[in-house]
Amino acid sequence: MSWSLKRNDTNETIALPTDLQWVDEFQWSKIAQSAPEYSITGSMFIQQGTKKAGRPITLSGDWAWVQRNDLTILRSWCDVPKLTMTLTHPDSQTSTVMWRLHETALDNTNPVDYQAPEEDTDPYTATFKLMTI
Repeated sequence: MSWSLKRNDTNETIALPTDLQWVDEFQWSKIAQSAPEYSITGSMFIQQGTKKAGRPITLSGDWAWVQRNDLTILRSWCDVPKLTMTLTHPDSQTSTVMWRLHETALDNTNPVDYQAPEEDTDPYTATFKLMTI
């Protein structure tokens, strides 16, 4: 099974390469914590809370090729306001996600071997920046 990304409004699905790596899988914590502050008596105050959403999911890999046509479709999805999608992991785990549009949602999109004119089936590498909602 491969990664897949499905639009929740139209059920349109794009299969992504199986060997994309979730590069920030272990860099997120459910706990939000303030920077320590000190009172005038020297006591330390730290506030903590549990995050309900917003876990970054960055999929990348120079060895994982995506067809130009699929990138064109995914790029158009970035222009849909409030678009929610279902990301399916190769192990069948699913997450409800949206693009991280406050960053570059489709980043490092480069042809594997650029030749003009470009074809819909030309392979590209790309980084996909999503977050859970």
